[in-house]
Amino acid sequence: MKKTKIIIVRHTETIGNIEKRLTGRTDYEITEKGQILINKLTKELENIKFDAMYASTLERTIKTIKPLSIKNNIEIQCLEDLCEMNFGIYDGWKWEDVNKIQPEIKENQNKINEINGIPKQESTEEVANRMYNCILKIAKENIGKTILICSHGVAIEAFLRKIINLPFKYEREKFCQHNVAINELYFENDKFHIDKLADISYLNKEENK
Repeated sequence: MKKTKIIIVRHTETIGNIEKRLTGRTDYEITEKGQILINKLTKELENIKFDAMYASTLERTIKTIKPLSIKNNIEIQCLEDLCEMNFGIYDGWKWEDVNKIQPEIKENQNKINEINGIPKQESTEEVANRMYNCILKIAKENIGKTILICSHGVAIEAFLRKIINLPFKYEREKFCQHNVAINELYFENDKFHIDKLADISYLNKEENK
């Protein structure tokens, strides 16, 4: 079976990020820095010939890879299963406001690196499973091709940890998905393999400054 190359990137910086919100399914405008990050991401990936592009249904992911879709003359396919964790009743809230009501949520996250305990939220396992099933379907539909996917921090990390069976509490920094972090994988013989994990080193390249 031919190898399928899959590049998964996290969306760029938004107002929700700098306001420290549980952005989840709530969308926010891209910041000025966020636009700069989009430019750097585009420059880093502009020489790759993509065969297909996918994003969540949220504007922040679509806008992040829109310049690359134009360069490749490819329409972005938007899939709800690539969306961020649904943070239930606190979706879109600032952490400072959540902490006033349920401080144990942040306290627990600091201990185990997972967000749970919010009424009506998605579980980490649910996010990992839908992301895995979605990306597996994408991979199988594009055997031997090169694919770009733009998704979200928790969602991407949940997927990557699932394919190597590593709980969230281990290797936090290594898996942390900063804005426009690049993950490179290949899919072969029905298995995913990680070549590059959460890379943002390219943001410091001299030519990108």
